[in-house]
Amino acid sequence: MLCFGVTDRPPYVDIYLFIEVLALKAGQAAHICCLQHTEVIMKTVVSALIALTTLTACATTQDTTDTASGVSDPFEGFNRNVYAFNEAVDKAAIEPVARGYRAVVPEPARDGVHNVLTNIRQPVVFANSMLQGNAQASADTFGRFLINSTIGVAGIFDVASTLGVTEHNEDFGQTLGVWGVEPGPFLVLPLLGPSNFRDTFGIATDRALDPLTWTEFESDPDLDDHIAVGRTVLGLIDTRARLIEPIETLRSQPEPYIALRRNYSSQREAAIRNGETEADPYQDLPDFDVYDEESAEGTGAGDQ
Repeated sequence: MLCFGVTDRPPYVDIYLFIEVLALKAGQAAHICCLQHTEVIMKTVVSALIALTTLTACATTQDTTDTASGVSDPFEGFNRNVYAFNEAVDKAAIEPVARGYRAVVPEPARDGVHNVLTNIRQPVVFANSMLQGNAQASADTFGRFLINSTIGVAGIFDVASTLGVTEHNEDFGQTLGVWGVEPGPFLVLPLLGPSNFRDTFGIATDRALDPLTWTEFESDPDLDDHIAVGRTVLGLIDTRARLIEPIETLRSQPEPYIALRRNYSSQREAAIRNGETEADPYQDLPDFDVYDEESAEGTGAGDQ
């Protein structure tokens, strides 16, 4: 476990805490418009939880596979209930705060918060790049973390991208996929959204790989908890603010749940292949049209 004393607290912590307070204050100001609806929000969440608990008992576990995408979804009944719960919570609380955050906080400040959150995650990305045997991604990630943590002032400014250092986004779910582990059945997790068995295990492993999980500060025993909470809140608001338009598009689909299931699964497979297209299993087969043409010509010659 990493421990820091009073005099050797990393300087980036003070900068991060300043950004955390700034963003939380902005989010708090954005949330004022929702305070008068607190009772309605709580009733909505409680009602959704009750409905989820009730309906989950009736969830089917039959093997249903999306024939168009090949995604296994044997827990579709349960997943749809969780999806409905997530939608209720999002519309009642998370989306209003995210919209307020976008309206109140200037874009440069939002970019700074996003950059800090991305930079803090680089040790996890580096570990997974190493586990995947991707030397180039490992070098890029190490370089990005070093540059942005120093010249970029604790990650506030993405200097590495300006210098042309490629950004990677690797997690343990992708690492398992590279190792050949199948995704397993599709899942929708409460508040976390779409996932599968492989990626759910990956979330827990990434948590263990994160150095901040094991960091403690002797001068302030609660500081690590404050950082963890602040990071989670900021990450939620930042992510939701960036997904306002995509989620609107998703909700406009005839069947949002199916669209979510297909999009998530296809994006995860593309991430495992690092954007490379899947090899065509039939590319080495001969062109049978050539044989058909030759056969037709031969038949025609014989008739003459």
